[in-house]
Amino acid sequence: MKTALLATAFIFLSAGMASAADAGATLPVAAAYDWSGAYIGTQAGYGWGDARVGQTFLPDSFGGYGWDYGSLSGGFGGLYAGYMKQFGSGVVVGVEGDYSFANFKDTTLYQALGVDDPAFGGLLELSAVGSVRLRAGYAMDRWLPFVTGGLALAKYRHTTVDLPSGDAYAEAADTVTGYTLGGGAEYAVTDNWVVRGEYRFADFGRHTSIRHSTFDGSEVKPDAIELKTHDIRFGIAYKF
Repeated sequence: MKTALLATAFIFLSAGMASAADAGATLPVAAAYDWSGAYIGTQAGYGWGDARVGQTFLPDSFGGYGWDYGSLSGGFGGLYAGYMKQFGSGVVVGVEGDYSFANFKDTTLYQALGVDDPAFGGLLELSAVGSVRLRAGYAMDRWLPFVTGGLALAKYRHTTVDLPSGDAYAEAADTVTGYTLGGGAEYAVTDNWVVRGEYRFADFGRHTSIRHSTFDGSEVKPDAIELKTHDIRFGIAYKF
């Protein structure tokens, strides 16, 4: 009987020690999030900027003659897609492209020798914005702060209006290119869904290739534009 009791006690004691050892063992640590892979997403935001438009056939398009603009602003929304590669050090690099339909607008008066002409005005519109950029960041598990830079583009149109009648009689339109710089942060909500917030600056410099023409086809003259924009954008993407 004593032998049986001792055997039973030994079995329960061994089981208790094993359970205690299991409880004290280190639990497996979840693997850090991997940012490598392709992704596609949708974005929306608000932008603002400064632009000047001048007629280059005049003596000095920006020194006294020409169109002089203040600020333009509006919303935009579209798609973005790219690919990223994460290295063992935590550095993440990639390439991304985006394209958005936009509704940036501004109005102005025509200036002659620095004085506004009340008879003439115009409407400047950016109907689309986009870019192709490089990206670099540092992975902090599911957080990814990043910087970005590359080529920017904007689809531009300027309509000249006779203010007394309200009639539009001339138009200049083109797609202008420049550079863009920005930064932001992303967060992986799940292994596949990633949200982001971002600031972007774009400088399109001066372009003189834009053609300015009247609607009746009687006149074709070159225009110049200077354009800089800022925007805040938010997006959500699916990472494959």
